[in-house]
Amino acid sequence: MAELHDRALALHRAWLAVGWGVIALVLWGCLTPAPPDLEFGLNIPQFDKLEHIGAYLFLTPWFAAALPGWTRLLALMAAFVVMGGAIEIIQGYVGRDADWFDWFADCAGVALGAWYPRLWLTRLHGHLTATHA
Repeated sequence: MAELHDRALALHRAWLAVGWGVIALVLWGCLTPAPPDLEFGLNIPQFDKLEHIGAYLFLTPWFAAALPGWTRLLALMAAFVVMGGAIEIIQGYVGRDADWFDWFADCAGVALGAWYPRLWLTRLHGHLTATHA
């Protein structure tokens, strides 16, 4: 039984580490003076909004799965909304364009991520970290 608990705890910690790694990647991508080109030269109008939605669509359910409960979900949603807004403010000081429509896209990603993906990832996290045989 102790081995199952240790395995579950290790997987939970790894899950959180991946989430924090993605946060670091998002911060770097949003605050570096020369962000990576993720549209691969396709020049899609407003493609960066899809990047913003995607980032928060991943982060919100990822952390909500590891930290279940409505109070925690609301706290996570608030934290990611504040993070997106803070990034936009900081971008003005690091040679990037602060665009409040990016923040709106962040908020859309948070809201979408709190819905169905959260349910699916919560089940996956629960399955991976179950302590029963």
